[in-house]
Amino acid sequence: MLNGMANTHKGLKHQRGLSIVYAMALMTVLFGITSFAVDFGRWQLARSEAQVAATAAARYGAALLASGNTNAIAAAVSAAGENKIDGVTFAPVSATDIQLGVWNTASKTFTVTNTSPNAVRVYARRLAARGNGIPTIFAQVLGVRSVDINTEAIAMRKPPIAIENDVPATASPFLAGMPNGTVSSQNNPANNPDSAPNQSPVQVAGFPLTPGDALTFDHVAGGANNDIRWSERFNPDGNTGWVINNYTGRELGKSNMYAPINALVGVFLTDADPRTQTTPDDLNFSTAADRNFSQLSPKVGQTFFIGDGKQDDGAPQRFVVPAGATRFYVANWDGWEWNNNVGIRTTRITRLGGVTTVK
Repeated sequence: MLNGMANTHKGLKHQRGLSIVYAMALMTVLFGITSFAVDFGRWQLARSEAQVAATAAARYGAALLASGNTNAIAAAVSAAGENKIDGVTFAPVSATDIQLGVWNTASKTFTVTNTSPNAVRVYARRLAARGNGIPTIFAQVLGVRSVDINTEAIAMRKPPIAIENDVPATASPFLAGMPNGTVSSQNNPANNPDSAPNQSPVQVAGFPLTPGDALTFDHVAGGANNDIRWSERFNPDGNTGWVINNYTGRELGKSNMYAPINALVGVFLTDADPRTQTTPDDLNFSTAADRNFSQLSPKVGQTFFIGDGKQDDGAPQRFVVPAGATRFYVANWDGWEWNNNVGIRTTRITRLGGVTTVK
């Protein structure tokens, strides 16, 4: 009996010993996991800070490209110094971490060159090889003393581009992007429909359209009238005493609109046939307040008022290119029968310059 009790006691002691070993092993594993989580979180935060710093430096450098390569690099260095990575001021090596080059928007590639660069690439690096890797805290127990960070950002400068176009009063926005032979404004009161290409609007060419770009109308001259029998020519805002909409409503993938007759108008399109896409909602520019906007963001296929392109105080209005748009047309506004309109307008449209982050 005594021998049995002794053996049981020894067994319990052995089990307690194994439990302690297991507990210590489990604590070691948990410590390792915790160590990894803490160090990984620090690395992730530092990497985010590095990306922000690289982007800021690239954008500031690109903004100064027009003033020369030296100034662009100096601007990138200056912007970099306003940011910290893991508590340390970002100090790129200008010879290797800041590069000038050409960004090709079609192929989305960056070519390093100091000849007529349009973009700046900045690397934000914290490397063990440089002696400034992100130090670890707990992972040092496992022999990992630091981790590397190597991020990059590319910013491109887009210079302003101005294009002039003549817009006849016979140009109908509903025939924008339509093939020859297409008919619009059918069954109108005059029973005199319009057709492409005779009443097709003017496509603005000369600069690529990028979603988010802003267009301004710096100058609009000339006049238009919706009836060949009348000699009066209305300015680009149109006859504000006569607000009209298209008699046949939405047509050929374009929305209808309420606006002064004989006003200068526009519409954005994609490369697709407008008739295959959903027609957007109609816009209303009936009142002076409706037309006195600082910025307008029309949708693809949405006919919109342009007028003289200025607010009441003379400030330029901005027209933002919608997502997917690849084509832009300017036209004249009427209710039906564009083919008997008279007059012509000369417009100067500017795609505003700026800096965009491309990578």
